[in-house]
Amino acid sequence: MPTPEKLIADLEDTIAEALDRFNGRLPKVEQDMYARILELSADLETDKGGRIKPSMKNIRLIGKIKEELTNTIFDSQYKKELANLIDTYDKVSTIQAQYFTSVAGKFTAPAIVKEVQKLAIESVTDQLGREAMGVNISAPIRAMLNQAITTGGTRKEFTEQARKFLLAEDGGKGTLTKYASLIATDSLNTYSATYNSLLTDDLGFVWFKYSGSLKETSRDFCRELIDVSGKGGCLEYIHISQIPALLEGHICDVTVPLYDKTGLPEGMKDGTNTANFRINRGGWNCNHQLSGVPTAIVPKRLRDLIPE
Repeated sequence: MPTPEKLIADLEDTIAEALDRFNGRLPKVEQDMYARILELSADLETDKGGRIKPSMKNIRLIGKIKEELTNTIFDSQYKKELANLIDTYDKVSTIQAQYFTSVAGKFTAPAIVKEVQKLAIESVTDQLGREAMGVNISAPIRAMLNQAITTGGTRKEFTEQARKFLLAEDGGKGTLTKYASLIATDSLNTYSATYNSLLTDDLGFVWFKYSGSLKETSRDFCRELIDVSGKGGCLEYIHISQIPALLEGHICDVTVPLYDKTGLPEGMKDGTNTANFRINRGGWNCNHQLSGVPTAIVPKRLRDLIPE
């Protein structure tokens, strides 16, 4: 049996690999969509001044463009990557079960775990499925074309508006990438955290380990907490009684900025509290894990800091 540390690392790698594979192709899909927009808009009827006519041919294109763009997204490769992403939920469950076996011995997972996994898969399938892509990505472009036709806009104005909506600028993410990657990342990491939280409660663990890699986009809260969760760090392990201070931004001798509207460290989901921090962790798009651990493996120097 691998060590708990190795299993946590395997869990992080499994999630990261699945997300990299799914998210990595999205920028190309955006480019393919824009190419299709240019192709379709080349058939628009215009007047001598270059204005798009409110003709029957152009009106028919309004009805066609949403379907065409959704088809561009939802091709065989996208379906394959989505299926791979969904398969990862089973892999996460397997590694989590191995982790708890390694730290607690033989155990029986609560029946609710399977239902939570089922609901998570249904949710991510709905949000990344054909209908959702049509509503959130393709329909706004159809609305732009409709406005251009009814108000006498030019093809150039329409395609430029579509480009700005769809494609990334200045090193950022395009609309499809922002939408789909946030859902995939948040759903998979939240499911993993929920599994861990359910088993932690069932086994009565009150200590946790915060772990994961850092990225350029990692928030101050996660950066500071990962820094002090290293071996020998002041929060190498976190007791449940220390979570309220973390939610106030206090991480050892550092205080991270709070978001005015939530009163929580920047990036955290509104309503995050001691009970759900184990699931929400650092907030939207957080790829870090908060794993329950038995008291016996926590160094005495840290256990002595917690009042009986």
